[in-house]
Amino acid sequence: MNRSFVLRTILLSVSCLLISHQAVAQRKWNDKYYETLTDNDFRDFKLFHQPINLKKIDYKVLNAAVFFVSNEARLERGLEALPYNPHLEIMAWNHSKAMGQRDFFDHINKKDKKRKEPKHRAGLAGITNPLIAENISSIGGYRFRSYLELADYLIDGWIDSPPHRKTLYGTDAVQLGCGVYYYTGVWQKNKDIYKQGNGFWLATQNFQLYERVKGKEAKDKGPN
Repeated sequence: MNRSFVLRTILLSVSCLLISHQAVAQRKWNDKYYETLTDNDFRDFKLFHQPINLKKIDYKVLNAAVFFVSNEARLERGLEALPYNPHLEIMAWNHSKAMGQRDFFDHINKKDKKRKEPKHRAGLAGITNPLIAENISSIGGYRFRSYLELADYLIDGWIDSPPHRKTLYGTDAVQLGCGVYYYTGVWQKNKDIYKQGNGFWLATQNFQLYERVKGKEAKDKGPN
């Protein structure tokens, strides 16, 4: 048999195998993607283009999409991309969840003393040296085709708001974690949106400033 033909066949088989493994890998989020995906390729990542199933939202994928679009915005501004930190994601996601379930929209949680200020929420997320900057957002009455489309909408909203833009583009930030939660009940007395069958997206960005997070085991749990 011609050796060049055998070599081409082997190379083709290896190529198909790699493509197959890549397809399998993109069926479920793994936090290792925070390190392997880049600003140049995250928009091609299949999981970010999934339709959002409101009955089974993949919060890990959604949080990651918001994270990467946040860093894309920073890079476009000439700033450095920020490393992901899981404690910050836990902190952000639980605050978004609390805002939805406890019916408030603020950086201060007056309905739970244990979670009142960012430093308290950071402690529950396992952060022992909290130096936190925070952005929050709420979106009601909109349907989004994909996780990436929702992430783009959120970041555009923060960029369009001067105080939120200042936080997003902060030069003292060293790490980032994002968390979004979908609430389906009546929120902030917005009955019309609820009657339309739409819910509310509550989003939080948490930035660690000046020095990297020092972490221990978190008391709060993050999204599955």
